[in-house]
Amino acid sequence: MNTRMVTELGFGLIVLAALGLGVASHAWPKRVPKLTSVLAVVMRRRSARIAFVLAWWWVGWHFFVGH
Repeated sequence: MNTRMVTELGFGLIVLAALGLGVASHAWPKRVPKLTSVLAVVMRRRSARIAFVLAWWWVGWHFFVGH
């Protein structure tokens, strides 16, 4: 198993965790807030918006440009 595979598996686990939280937010809405509610709170800060843009740029660059 090389480092690229480990990295891709790590991102896959993050996606699965996000999907699990999405399902949990619909199953138990009083215990788990919806993603849109969480993002609305986080995106109030300019630094968070910049961080999200940079993170999306990094993911896009590494998965779509480097091949």
